[in-house]
Amino acid sequence: MISNPFSPIFGGKPDVFFGRDKILNLFELAMIDFGSDERAIFITGTRGSGKTALLEQLSIRAEKKKRKVIDLGPENTIEQLIYELSGYDEITNTISPQANVNVFGFGGGISGASIAKTRHIGRETLQPLLLETCSKSRQGLFVTVDEIQKVPIEDVSSLCNAFQMASRKGYDIMLAVAGLPYAYKTITRHEGCTYLRRTAHEEIGLFTWEEAEAALDKVFSSIKGLSINKTLLDRINTTSFGHPYLMQLLGYYLILLINQISTNKKHTVSEDELAVAEKNALLAYEQRALKPLFEELPDSEKRYLTNMAECLGEDRLALTSDIAHAIGVSQSSLSRTRAYLIDQGIIAPPEHGKVMFCIPYLSDYVKKEKRIAGNIDVIIQRRV
Repeated sequence: MISNPFSPIFGGKPDVFFGRDKILNLFELAMIDFGSDERAIFITGTRGSGKTALLEQLSIRAEKKKRKVIDLGPENTIEQLIYELSGYDEITNTISPQANVNVFGFGGGISGASIAKTRHIGRETLQPLLLETCSKSRQGLFVTVDEIQKVPIEDVSSLCNAFQMASRKGYDIMLAVAGLPYAYKTITRHEGCTYLRRTAHEEIGLFTWEEAEAALDKVFSSIKGLSINKTLLDRINTTSFGHPYLMQLLGYYLILLINQISTNKKHTVSEDELAVAEKNALLAYEQRALKPLFEELPDSEKRYLTNMAECLGEDRLALTSDIAHAIGVSQSSLSRTRAYLIDQGIIAPPEHGKVMFCIPYLSDYVKKEKRIAGNIDVIIQRRV
């Protein structure tokens, strides 16, 4: 049986991590260089680009340097952080009152039962707790926040103010947050989040051919007993478009198939095996990534993408004028819809008057969805 190092967990921690060497190397240097911009990092990218996996890699490296690491999610972020810093999210004060009385001229004291008063720790306690933790940490503190776009802006502001003060006091503190493409502009324009304006903004997306080639070669060459030629590796590179999640899926389904059809400890990958793996991987990608992404969009954005897919030329670009004509409206009336899709990282304007898809296979998927919707309409009309 061939060991499968690929783990296509959407939004999770993969066993195999691809690339991002430049960011990782800068982070390593930042841990010892107090003046580095990479001591505060804002990572943005579309779904499946590897934001969560990159945060995990940063945490792993910080832990190896003996730093105190706190990894946070988008739910109750401040409460999570306070609990990690203090070990509790509430303070209980116990009071033992002494009642002084005077009875017929004789003084005395009566001890009453102790009273426990509990108060919840809120945002106002974050800064002093953070400063106290930093003062006690010899190796420094590193905090990560995933899906920052889901965190209430008031909480992001509290986080920024606390980190700003810790940095001002000269403490060894580092922060990395990750979110969808629009998150950076939305959050950093907020007056209470000036700290994040000075972060190193790392926009991650598809790997270049060379980056994906090096990553695939490194992983497959490390799999004991498996042989795969360069032609097939290049085919995986082509099929994946350098998308990290797709690369994980393709590798995973290929090894899974091999283990299903062969019990040998050594195996050479064939074209037919890769073809089956591609089919299975693309189906999984469609269901796990493309379908949720498309279904979450407002109807106007869905309509824009559907018509955009039909207007794509051989250069994979679509004229905004053609899209407007296909929908039957003016270009100006679509400006807000187009801006929304651009901010989400779903499309991009490579040049004036043109747009392109940024998500692999999304154009094919929306065409398929249109055909399915059309078939359903016919079925309803015919009352099958």
